[in-house]
Amino acid sequence: MPSTATPRPTVARPLEITAFLDRAGWGAATAQGFDGDFSPRRYARLTRDGGATAILMDADANQKTPAFVAVAAILRRCGVRVPDIYAADAEHGMVLMEDFGARNVGALIGAGADMTPFLRRGAEMLARLHERFGKADAGGLPVMNTDYFVQQAEWFLDSYIPYARHRDATDSERDDFRAAWRAVLEPLEKMATSLVLRDFMPGNLMELPDGALGVLDFQDAGVGCIAYDLASLCEEVRHDGAFAHMPDIVDHYIDAGRGDVPRGDLMRACTILSAQRHTRILGNLARTSVTRGRADLLDFIPRVRRHLTHILAQPYLLPVRRWMESASAL
Repeated sequence: MPSTATPRPTVARPLEITAFLDRAGWGAATAQGFDGDFSPRRYARLTRDGGATAILMDADANQKTPAFVAVAAILRRCGVRVPDIYAADAEHGMVLMEDFGARNVGALIGAGADMTPFLRRGAEMLARLHERFGKADAGGLPVMNTDYFVQQAEWFLDSYIPYARHRDATDSERDDFRAAWRAVLEPLEKMATSLVLRDFMPGNLMELPDGALGVLDFQDAGVGCIAYDLASLCEEVRHDGAFAHMPDIVDHYIDAGRGDVPRGDLMRACTILSAQRHTRILGNLARTSVTRGRADLLDFIPRVRRHLTHILAQPYLLPVRRWMESASAL
């Protein structure tokens, strides 16, 4: 369930940030805020005299800043490009980090760039990460098992059903929803596991000056099915047609060093987790449109709903499709 932690008082926050930047040696820099997309975190690009830049992340107490700092260290050890952290007061939600520039992959695709090479490079990055991530890195990270994915999918009940059906889900609907998702998710417990970034998607990837991809937004990482981030990479929230690339992306992932993973099993797992992810996202869009006054997020719902309806036609998703039909949910 979403955290109910109370945000810190806003009056004192500018003073905290000023003191933090002074300690880091960036107190005299000029700041330009920018949009964090769906994120409740706040960002600003800082520029020093001479042109050096850095990014300030300002997060509320419930936004997992200590996890962001910890996972960044894991990713660097695994050879993944993440922003260098220049200074952090994780307990108070402040991080000063490397500026990856302005070439956001999601924005590039939205402006007409071919998504294929970006998705392939993302798949290759995941293959290398999954090869290098070891048991020693997993300590303290949440486990993303069936219970976790079912709970995440329940955002659909909590927020999307009230939005779409103008009523709360009934107790019996909740019980049947959980049972349907358990039926399709439990077979995935047999799949290989590794680090799951959870929001590994074009909007959280940056094309760096040397041509490499850099990764943003990984504070929700945990250990779970290797298929999840592949499904996330091909999400249909912001761009039509990304899921159609899934067969090619799976091939690239396997060719990049995961020949031990049966292709058919991986495709099936990706499709199931894409359905789970987009079910959760429908709930998140409905919820965030209210809690943050972002009515614009409702514009994403038709695309997400179309995608979910399409992939629920797969026979192995039949329990969830039947529930959606019985509840007239889509």
